[in-house]
Amino acid sequence: MKNFVNIQNTQFRIPLNSSPEYDGGDAVILRLLAMFGVRNRLELGEVLGVSSGTFATWKTRNTTPFELLIRIHLATGVPMEYLCFGHEDETVDLMKYGVSKKTEYVDGEVISVEDRLATYRLPSIKISSIENGHLKPNAEICTDKSFMRMAGIEGIDSDLVIKESGQLLFINSNETSVSNGRYLFAINDTYQIGDLRMLPDGHVYLFHAGDKYQVDPNTTKIHGKVVSVLETV
Repeated sequence: MKNFVNIQNTQFRIPLNSSPEYDGGDAVILRLLAMFGVRNRLELGEVLGVSSGTFATWKTRNTTPFELLIRIHLATGVPMEYLCFGHEDETVDLMKYGVSKKTEYVDGEVISVEDRLATYRLPSIKISSIENGHLKPNAEICTDKSFMRMAGIEGIDSDLVIKESGQLLFINSNETSVSNGRYLFAINDTYQIGDLRMLPDGHVYLFHAGDKYQVDPNTTKIHGKVVSVLETV
């Protein structure tokens, strides 16, 4: 009863008990033509498996093709709100969940389209280790955006996870201006993780084993800050 009363007293952005004015007919067809970037309805029909006669019926009756719009949403991730109502200033990523049908290889092995599609919903982050001053890729793991936000990274290609002494160090590659903390940096292209701090004299110092060493900006490149640590026990 409590949930019923709460729902009855809630105003949703779209009414639950009545149908809004969905776009239909020509408006939807033109939107799909523009979204898929095809030249005409013949090409659109081939992409979507819809006949020219069906398009004509939709236009005449101003039909909203709900099943097709749901299918497009599930396949591409394009928001239903955009498909049903349009917001012409909104940019949609049609290829967000698509993978190429061309053969791809990882470590000399063919990765099938099915295997790539199995992880299309999940962004991935690269795990590397530092060996003799060089970054050595170890693995690439799939995760989700909420975990990456919690870990303090954005999931862009330059973000890294460094495996070190039983820990996974999450590196935010946008944080390249040193304040105080652990950073991934390279001196003459030799990588390491270390404690860096900017002191009141305006210089950045590396702190190690109780000593401090001034960092030369001409030979040192900051690749990001350690923003989170996952430790195995």
